[in-house]
Amino acid sequence: MRDPVDKITVEVIRNYLITIADEMKKVIERTSMSPIIYEVLDFSTGVFTRDSKLIGQAAGLTMFLGTLDLAVEATLRKFGVDGLHPGDLIITNDPYDGGGTHLNDVVTISPIFYQGKLAAFSAVRAHWIDLGGKVPFSQMSDATEIFQEGLVFPVVKLYNQGVLNEALYDVILSNVRIPASVGGDLQSQVAACRIAERRISELLDKYGVETFDAAVAQVLANSEVQIREAIRTIPDGVYTGEDFADAAGPGGDPIRIAVAVRVHGDEITFDFTGTDAATASSFNQGWGALLSCCRAMLKCITTPQDPTNDGSFRAMHVIAPEGCCLNVKRPSPVCMYGELGMHVMDAIWKALAPVLPNKLPAGHYGTVAAQGFAGYDTAISPASFFMFGGPNGGGWGAGKDWDGENALICLGDGDTRNTPMEVIEAKYPIQVLRYALIPDSGGAGEFRGGLGLEVVYRMLRGDALSAVFVSGRCKFPAFGLFDGEEGQRSAIFITRDGVAGPCTCQAAGLPLKVGDEITVIAGGGGGWGDPSKRDPERLRHDIEQGYVTEQAARETWGLVTGDW
Repeated sequence: MRDPVDKITVEVIRNYLITIADEMKKVIERTSMSPIIYEVLDFSTGVFTRDSKLIGQAAGLTMFLGTLDLAVEATLRKFGVDGLHPGDLIITNDPYDGGGTHLNDVVTISPIFYQGKLAAFSAVRAHWIDLGGKVPFSQMSDATEIFQEGLVFPVVKLYNQGVLNEALYDVILSNVRIPASVGGDLQSQVAACRIAERRISELLDKYGVETFDAAVAQVLANSEVQIREAIRTIPDGVYTGEDFADAAGPGGDPIRIAVAVRVHGDEITFDFTGTDAATASSFNQGWGALLSCCRAMLKCITTPQDPTNDGSFRAMHVIAPEGCCLNVKRPSPVCMYGELGMHVMDAIWKALAPVLPNKLPAGHYGTVAAQGFAGYDTAISPASFFMFGGPNGGGWGAGKDWDGENALICLGDGDTRNTPMEVIEAKYPIQVLRYALIPDSGGAGEFRGGLGLEVVYRMLRGDALSAVFVSGRCKFPAFGLFDGEEGQRSAIFITRDGVAGPCTCQAAGLPLKVGDEITVIAGGGGGWGDPSKRDPERLRHDIEQGYVTEQAARETWGLVTGDW
């Protein structure tokens, strides 16, 4: 039996592993080629044990929480320990067998060897701006099979013992619309994995394999204890919730997500029996994406400030019938996994909010509220193909004793950011006309929902211009709690020749013209509590700041002259 590792050494190794993931993140930020990665930060980095258990992850997308381990598991299933060698680097985006989310999120995995033996893994998941498929960005809600969404990488070696598979690399670059950017982003992922190899080796040089393994086992056990203690504070019981996505593709029916959350002692189960079947659209999830949503919600209600590792999830169980929209099989499309995942988290949120009123606020705008513009920039000779896309912030829900945050990135995107308008206007033939909070968009309540955001773009020039729109909560707004009211709905529409068109929250390859103005509205958060109980001083401050109009204060909150 091994001697226990002292607590100081355990903490040093724990923090060092997180620092490795953070350094990997910095490598990606500094060397990637696409703003969706170096500005928006649509990627995640992590390090893992030799048997694929997560031991260190940098802050990043919520929906990437704990999905990288599934890709590492898939690597071990495919090659086995004996099939992996120093210098290997594997890529995959398989949403069925590779732990993938959607095809744009490509994972690079590096087995790390020390003194000739497999010691650990490093991995990066990053959103490639394009992966082929039927429309620019490889983003669509109306696909009927995975093959329309772009290239699918099985678990395959891009580097074999340090030698690049040039044929595979050429195939990749020949099937994407902006090969220089995609190739640069891929190489940034390779570089991040390689820096992790160096750092793990340095750590093992200092402490040795035996101490490293023992310390990691203790780190995971400590996290498990903390999570189980937090679960015990939730009353035992079965709590149910449901939420609805607007539509399964343009003009489709709403999608119902149903969950029963069972809490028993220090164990918690998320059971999605009763959820709608797989859709004939891109609104589906593979198992890995669903698992990540559940892991994220578990962290929200237990130890949200603590680092994440495999021990964080040992007390959690997930049930989803095969063939439902949250557990699809090939060839179901999955491009809109993230939008659907927002409703997975909201269903759990609704189920637990009544018993965790101090932890879970009212609903937030719950969508990426994203737009993408593509075409040929005619200011360059010859005209150059461009692609710009990214998310927008919206209103978050109010909670017990606090107002919701304004224009904050959605729960599913976590640590991501919007692209600064200075970058947009410098790199693309696009002008940002407006970027502003929307008065009265937060749900009324004793505590007010956060305000939504309006962004207006103008297409300045270009040929073959087109748009992709991805927004939810255009029909089902953010929910209020305890008599609080709903937030404002999201919306996207095009104004052409001074005439505003209809709300178009789902579109792919939609033709645009020079001069078109595109308005993207990310909705508001839900309110908490009876609006008539709002402190008049808070309401006065809202009016002064322009968050609430005087008319809404009178009609919604019941403001009367002389309240202050």
